[in-house]
Amino acid sequence: MKKTSFKKTLKILFIELGTALEMGIPPNISILIGETKQKGFDVELFSINEYKYEEKQGDEMRIETLQLPPNAPSEIKIEYKKTNVIDDFKNKIKQYSPDIIAFSITEISYLKCMELVNTIEDDNIFVIVGGVYCILNPEHVIQNKRINAICVGEGEKRFVKLCEDIKNDKLDYNTDNFWFNKNSKVIKNPPSPLTDINDIVFQNWTCWEKPPRSYKIMNGKIRRTAMIELSRGCHHNCSFCANSVLNSIFKKNYRERTIDNFIAEINYLNNKYELNFIYIVDENFLATSKKRFDEFIEKYEKIKIPFWIETRPELITTEKIKKLKSVGLEVLNIGIEQGDNEFRKKILNRRVKDEYIIKSVKICREENVRIGANIIIGFPTETRKDIFKTINLVRQSSPNFSIMHLFQPYAKTALKQRCLEMKLINKDYICEDHRLHGIPTGVLSVKELLGIFRTFALYIDLPKNKWNEIKKAEVFDEEGNEIFKKLAKDYQLKHFGVTSF
Repeated sequence: MKKTSFKKTLKILFIELGTALEMGIPPNISILIGETKQKGFDVELFSINEYKYEEKQGDEMRIETLQLPPNAPSEIKIEYKKTNVIDDFKNKIKQYSPDIIAFSITEISYLKCMELVNTIEDDNIFVIVGGVYCILNPEHVIQNKRINAICVGEGEKRFVKLCEDIKNDKLDYNTDNFWFNKNSKVIKNPPSPLTDINDIVFQNWTCWEKPPRSYKIMNGKIRRTAMIELSRGCHHNCSFCANSVLNSIFKKNYRERTIDNFIAEINYLNNKYELNFIYIVDENFLATSKKRFDEFIEKYEKIKIPFWIETRPELITTEKIKKLKSVGLEVLNIGIEQGDNEFRKKILNRRVKDEYIIKSVKICREENVRIGANIIIGFPTETRKDIFKTINLVRQSSPNFSIMHLFQPYAKTALKQRCLEMKLINKDYICEDHRLHGIPTGVLSVKELLGIFRTFALYIDLPKNKWNEIKKAEVFDEEGNEIFKKLAKDYQLKHFGVTSF
């Protein structure tokens, strides 16, 4: 790597690897930009969000499967770029001449990351990759010899220290929290203790155009939205979730931020950008003490910007929802995931009874808080009968909307291992977008799953005397497609007032 002088301003190019036309400013990269700019480094961003990587993107599939309205509001002025992403990436490197190129990846964005990494021709550029996939599967990521280092823990503070060492030509290959490629040898260092999330800087949005990227469609409305964490991690160990692995790697993976610090960041962003909505990105908002919950209610009342949360159904009570509603709660999501008690318990390690799911939805609807249900289909061993238990539970509980996913076996999770044992995937399988791709269950094929996936909303919405007709619409042939178009058109007009069919 090239040497730098103490007087030189180190130049860092961050790469955003979100899905196409994904709206909202990602908190992970905006925090890293804040940390590095605070230290005086020169920072720019290259985003692939405006490029169409696949023939069909995730939100397009959500429209086709009747989860989203067919037309985005006209205020969003963002379109696919007509140029080639690789050519533009190379030109960005030539124009900016960065010292460091930094990627943050999930498993879904891993292949896109490698495609870009492999085009970096200047060996003097230090290439570093971080993000949850590096923590879950570092052995895989570090195999690419064009990568100089990967971050195997949380990076907010340690990344800045690494940049300072590179700037001052004092890079120590024994720095904890990083693995290094050096002279064809991998140097493995242990992860650092987890970050105190009260010590990180507030998000820095200066690298994005605002609008359009500060806009996000939430609850059917387009608003200037901030995605902010109040806690990080999760207590639970669901067999399909990366948190089950992170809980085994790190002590106290679940951490809480002070309410004062959270409120201060909202005020900071609101003063700059006049926020209309807050998406609290916690895995489980209600997994906190009564004292801290009451403190949130007391202090958020002065903010009163509408917000969205995610939580578990067994934690919902009428009292909590009333209080949250009084200070601005507009929508919450719960995880139903799968509709059978025993399946959830034995396969998913998720001990949430049907009665709690039904009760939680009822409470929210009675208090005029919109409630959505996260649904996953295509788990290993899952049958058509199992999936229809999910459909029936959703029909019985009647949330305002459902968000559907096709199961993907994330690295190192218990269900990834089960899929390998059942030979549903090979050992080199890389997860893909859960809105577009599934894997066989050992009983159902991918094609069968996709058929149920596209008609899932119809099975929930229409009376059972229509189910034979819906079943024909599962089939991807001329007859099935025509039946689906007719039913989908009626569904969209009923629920959205417009149709794309």
